[in-house]
Amino acid sequence: MSQIKIKQIEGLQATLDSINASLESGSLKSTYEQVSHGFSEGNAIAFLNGSWILADASISDKLGRLIVESVTTNSFIAVQIGNVEVIGWNLTPGKFYLVDETGNGTLLPYDSPTSPNTEYSNPVIQAITSEKAQVLPWRPSLGSTPLAQGQEYSQTASPQLSDGQGSSTGIILDYTPFAESTIQVYINGVGVTESYGNLNGEVYFSNDGGLTSLTVSSITEGCILYWNADTTGYEIGNADSIDLVYEKSSID
Repeated sequence: MSQIKIKQIEGLQATLDSINASLESGSLKSTYEQVSHGFSEGNAIAFLNGSWILADASISDKLGRLIVESVTTNSFIAVQIGNVEVIGWNLTPGKFYLVDETGNGTLLPYDSPTSPNTEYSNPVIQAITSEKAQVLPWRPSLGSTPLAQGQEYSQTASPQLSDGQGSSTGIILDYTPFAESTIQVYINGVGVTESYGNLNGEVYFSNDGGLTSLTVSSITEGCILYWNADTTGYEIGNADSIDLVYEKSSID
């Protein structure tokens, strides 16, 4: 994003400085305000119908993508990628942890006797120590389908000039995401919150002119990305760059 845009948008420079500080600390994290969220440190969470909820690996729209690092009654800090530390976590160093299907945002190690046996494989962290882990930039996939059949794909484009809520970016999805995996959206290298099945997130995908937001399982090749400028707090245009990162079939 150009320097002149940063000067014109109140508070954006402070936000970018905060992001840079987070990256220097080894993780990308954000503070979220949500009254009586009920989360605990170490929970995996998902975004659904305009709110953050505890992750659940048995439902495509509730797959985990962030790990809660610290909480207050009406706010929490969650890590999107990189290091996260939770006192008393009791992880096994080196092991990968996946979201289970209890709906409580809890994790189990991949190779444990009670390892998640769900429709979706939703790995979110790898343990470094008993209390520290790295949040993984991996997308979920169908649990019964080998991950090797999907491959990470990235497409980059400049968006159209936005105008408030539900603005089309003009960016069309190149491929149908593999095994109903989610899509990570970055604006000028900074991750934004995708919403699936609702219109209240920062961005969403639609195939009917932006009137409805597609669920994870409904997103297909040719869908268009929409931008909610009122939610994000700023407009975008062709001086900006948007990256879509997701899994596509290896045979595409």
